[in-house]
Amino acid sequence: MDESLVVLLLLSGLFCSSSAVSRQYNYINMRMSWSDAQSYCRERFTDLATVDTMDDVNRLINTVDAGYSGSVWIGLKRVIPKRWVWSNGDDTIAQYSNWGPGEPGSGNDCVILNLTWSTAKCSDLNLALCLNPKGFYAVSIYEMNWLDAQTYCRQKFRDLVTISNSNNDKFANSMVIMSKSPAWIGLFRDSWEWSDKWNRSFRYWAAGQPTQSAGSVDCVGMTRKNSGQWASYSCDLQQPGIKSAMEMISSSGSRLSD
Repeated sequence: MDESLVVLLLLSGLFCSSSAVSRQYNYINMRMSWSDAQSYCRERFTDLATVDTMDDVNRLINTVDAGYSGSVWIGLKRVIPKRWVWSNGDDTIAQYSNWGPGEPGSGNDCVILNLTWSTAKCSDLNLALCLNPKGFYAVSIYEMNWLDAQTYCRQKFRDLVTISNSNNDKFANSMVIMSKSPAWIGLFRDSWEWSDKWNRSFRYWAAGQPTQSAGSVDCVGMTRKNSGQWASYSCDLQQPGIKSAMEMISSSGSRLSD
């Protein structure tokens, strides 16, 4: 594990334009632990970096100095208890769910669809039920574990499906019935939280991550390599840092810099 982490800071959380909300990230070369980085960011800027989408991931990759191959802190940290969230970051489980009898079970963290929702080991092999950018569903040809299913759907379509109402559920089930096999959906039990308390649940873990041993590797970093994927590290590692600046883009398109 690379022990030269840097800190990724977010100056003021959100940038607003007439048509979009975005974030901007900048690099600072200072070594500090995750907690010290969080305090530094909150005192001078807004907070450690929050990541919502693959576009954010790609912008983070381009923010880190090209000559630096280590990891950078982002604002994600392990918390207890775990909570059910969707792969694409939506938080709709409170509004709609279709758990089968006795579900959700306490021991498994990923969910398959087979008429109702059932928990399963994330390492189990199932088909993947994906959602494409136009809202259509697609089922993978091959079985894979949940993390590979998430990666597959993000690369080929948009993400694993989010089921937010009964109509979504009926349509998703029709795809599962046609495939004659249960399929992964985007629901998973998450034990991670953003430093700024942002409630979206987008995650981009590297293979084999996050490490499951709570209490020892509870903070998250990303690197330029591995397509910007994330890994968990000890929060006490003393690492370099990064600076963020903010730009507001007005409705006329002009830039207002902090």
